[in-house]
Amino acid sequence: MHVVEQLVSERIRGNLELAEQLRHSRRQRTLRRARRMEHKAERRMIQAWRRAAELRTRIESLHP
Repeated sequence: MHVVEQLVSERIRGNLELAEQLRHSRRQRTLRRARRMEHKAERRMIQAWRRAAELRTRIESLHP
């Protein structure tokens, strides 16, 4: 009986370790995705600022 309990205990421990590894990899994947989205949003914001500045310059040149 002791052998069976030990096998079950090792199996449970292995499953818990696997679950922890999966959680860690999912968390890392989610963080990488969030960073990519953030960088994309930053690039779009900079592009919008540049476009707005360009349009402002054009408008100001039309009305001295």
